[in-house]
Amino acid sequence: MEVLLPVPFAVFLLLYKERLVPCCQSSSPPLLPADELALETRAADKDDSSTSSPKIQPEIGHGDIFGCCQSKNFRGVPCSYFAVHVTGALLLFMTDGIMGEYSGFVYSYAVEEPLSVGHKMAGYLPSLFWGFITMGRLISIPVSYRMKPATMVFINVVGVLVTFFLLLIFSYSVVFLFVGTASLGLFLSSTFPSVLAYTEDILQYKGCATTVLVTGAGLGEMVLQLLVGSIIHDQGSYSFLVCGTIFGALAFIFYVFLLFFHRMHPQPQSDMDLSPDKSPPMGEPELYQS
Repeated sequence: MEVLLPVPFAVFLLLYKERLVPCCQSSSPPLLPADELALETRAADKDDSSTSSPKIQPEIGHGDIFGCCQSKNFRGVPCSYFAVHVTGALLLFMTDGIMGEYSGFVYSYAVEEPLSVGHKMAGYLPSLFWGFITMGRLISIPVSYRMKPATMVFINVVGVLVTFFLLLIFSYSVVFLFVGTASLGLFLSSTFPSVLAYTEDILQYKGCATTVLVTGAGLGEMVLQLLVGSIIHDQGSYSFLVCGTIFGALAFIFYVFLLFFHRMHPQPQSDMDLSPDKSPPMGEPELYQS
């Protein structure tokens, strides 16, 4: 757990620098006081379209930390917009939850009946799992250049489900436990960035959708570990694989729903962003905003 401490500390430091922590106000200037690129783009468009006297552009900063959640930003938004957020968050809830619960309880499962693996050998399983997660993330970088995010998510989710089915079938094989652990790490490695990229293709989002997806993933990693630990305590170690299979099946179902809502969601025009997380271009009527 101590390895993960620098991440929230760095996030808190960034929020403090941007003056987004209400109880701790920083005296130093924010890291990014305005969206300079957006201001330059708007100024260039205005110079091309009109020669009238320039107007003072309001400073575009980060604003309130909960500014993306204001109701006025979602007036006129289709239901599919919210459905994509919810199904994407639920998909990450399951996949990141599987990652947390498997790495947390695979050692306990291995040392119990019927496998009864030695404690020293069972200790290699979490290391093998995280090692293949690291390797899979490195492999996914060049693969993402040739494969669409939706295809990568499909391969990952189906791979996780098939691996859990095989682990159930060969539940008495110690060798396949190691093979299945490596396979799960490989398939789970790129699920989070692939889902993030896929939802970005659907929504063309900038801020609020990322919050929803990351929150869903974090909640899944917390809740599923607690749930699986309670079930193993009451039902025995075999329920560890049964829970993983159920979670993998639910992840696949949520992926199918995500595909369905992607079909329903209206596609943005080439020169216009339909997401409420971004401001409309100058001279164009606002979309999904009041």
